[in-house]
Amino acid sequence: MEEVITEELIEQAISNPDNQSPADLTDKTVVYFDQKVWGEIRDAKVNADSDHTSLDELAQRSVNEADFVYPFSLENIIETSAASDVEFKADVYDMMMDLSRNHSIRNYPYVFDHEARSYICERHNLLPELDSKSYVFGKGTAHAAGEWKIESEKGVPEEVMDEFIKVIRDEEVNRRLLHARLTEDAPEVTPEHKREYEDRYREKVQEVGEELELEDLEERSLYLSDVFIDTLMPRVRGYCRDLGLNPLWPILYDPRQLSFEAFFRRFPAFYTYSTLHFAVDAHTDREPEFNDVLDISQLAVAAPYADIVVTEQFFAGMLHRFDVGDAFDTEIYQDVDAFRQFLEETLD
Repeated sequence: MEEVITEELIEQAISNPDNQSPADLTDKTVVYFDQKVWGEIRDAKVNADSDHTSLDELAQRSVNEADFVYPFSLENIIETSAASDVEFKADVYDMMMDLSRNHSIRNYPYVFDHEARSYICERHNLLPELDSKSYVFGKGTAHAAGEWKIESEKGVPEEVMDEFIKVIRDEEVNRRLLHARLTEDAPEVTPEHKREYEDRYREKVQEVGEELELEDLEERSLYLSDVFIDTLMPRVRGYCRDLGLNPLWPILYDPRQLSFEAFFRRFPAFYTYSTLHFAVDAHTDREPEFNDVLDISQLAVAAPYADIVVTEQFFAGMLHRFDVGDAFDTEIYQDVDAFRQFLEETLD
């Protein structure tokens, strides 16, 4: 199956007014599905024995009738591409495009960068506040992949570069790009690499696990502080230098001496990311899985920035346990049946 992007499609993308500007989801209800949920919805859709309206039909109604949108992530694409069943992949890609309306969620390292910039802007009277939601959610697979810029050759008119951006925002172009992956050899993590990761992670947990207590507020504060120093502090300092500010200016105090919840929640994706890592590390009775990496990286952005998240039981439980949903006004569902009931009540 070869998905061709024709000259006619390119012309349509350039002239489509929907591609003139970045996405604005201010008035939408943003729902994020993790990969297991996408798979469950697809399997229920193809189950001929089902006596109920399939969840994908309810979700499509919510898009058409209630201004819901279901953005996809880079992790969704990676995990879908790794599936061996071509029909399954095609169905999931089509569902993603239908329910997302080509909207995607930016990958977590770039959101960390944005949160570092936003923190500096909040603390400086002369800098404008940043709109995080419009940064996190955008159009197309290129937005999900992160930040990029077009390096044009000398003599290429600026108008041509603007037209290229319109093309990569286009819904039909992105649908064909996803379908083109059906015949490609998707990047794959071998079983050996997965086992190696799990063994190394298990050793790490055994080293620190006895020192971590899920209920201990001080231990969690120290854990988050250490991750902050390694992960986000360099970003904050770097942007301060770019602006000609003293790198120590926004971080003259040690967050471990303050209310760490209040401080770290100013970095929503980082806070969620490090909190979920703490939860995994503290659960020494739970076998580590390679997919934890993808689950944490996608939920780090979705949980604080979407309106609704539907994810697997363990991570949903940890998001509830540490009040991530309440902190960022996000509704967390841990099974598709509960979300189905919510949609049925909303659409009645």
